[in-house]
Amino acid sequence: MFKRLIKRALVGAAFVAAAGQALAADAPTTIRIGEIRADSMIRIYYAQSKGYFAQEGLKPEIVTLGSGPAVSSALASGSVDIGYSGIIPVLFARARNQPFVIVDTLDYEYGAPGKQDTWLIASKASNIHSVADLRGKTIAINATGAVCELLVKEHLAQAGVPYDSVKKIIVPMPQMASMLQVGNADAACISEPFYASAKMSPNVQAVTLGSGVIANLPPNQRIALDVLFAREDWVKSHADVLQRFNRVLDRASADFRANPALYQQWLVSEFKLAPDLAQQVTHYFDWGSLTPDAASLRPLTDAMVHYGLLHAPLDPATLVATGAAK
Repeated sequence: MFKRLIKRALVGAAFVAAAGQALAADAPTTIRIGEIRADSMIRIYYAQSKGYFAQEGLKPEIVTLGSGPAVSSALASGSVDIGYSGIIPVLFARARNQPFVIVDTLDYEYGAPGKQDTWLIASKASNIHSVADLRGKTIAINATGAVCELLVKEHLAQAGVPYDSVKKIIVPMPQMASMLQVGNADAACISEPFYASAKMSPNVQAVTLGSGVIANLPPNQRIALDVLFAREDWVKSHADVLQRFNRVLDRASADFRANPALYQQWLVSEFKLAPDLAQQVTHYFDWGSLTPDAASLRPLTDAMVHYGLLHAPLDPATLVATGAAK
């Protein structure tokens, strides 16, 4: 009798252990994503709402941080697995020997007309009609060492206006239009949805002086703007997780290409934009592959070296993650 009880107990324990192992095997893998709240992240929010992550056995944990450098710090410390940021902070981090590589590109800018995501604008009342008119004026940028600084340097140089001949002030992107309206800035570097808002504002009626980070970019050339990046060691040890993550992102991107109205819908629901403003936000979804490539980084790294933002050349090929094919 006693032996039978022991046998039953052992069988029961084995069953419980096996069940626990099965549950553990079925448990989703948590992937921690450090972000800045921006419209480029919409496809990730969308994929989460559609259950695409769950279908790949992933559980996204989205951590909102205040800036690109804050995302880089969280990634370096291991607080997050994947970070979202504009491209320039990532290039700076890599130049400072941080072992970061780009795993996906969420936003590209092309040289072709209508496919830019950054602009240099003035108010209609300013009577500033071109970049050449900015000599001696005040330009608002959102940060030093970021895309806006590079854009302003590039467009001023193309117009023959010395960078030192203009005054630069640091202004958060949502406040750019009001700075133009009250005259505290003569021009501003701006991105969506603030660009659409400045154009629609009767008090600003934004005039576009220049478009694109790199002036005169060839029509078929693209540059990476917003990226997802990770530590090299994490990429090497989580190749399967990254492959599943990329399949999720590709699936969401395909939905947006098939139905571009999804973008406006999510601008309204997630970012609380007024529907009429959301309709005016510049967007396009024919980016091609989101897989990062050196060719889309080289114009940026070359320009950063040229204008002194980088003190030494940076090989774009070293910035691209390998071994995580989709």
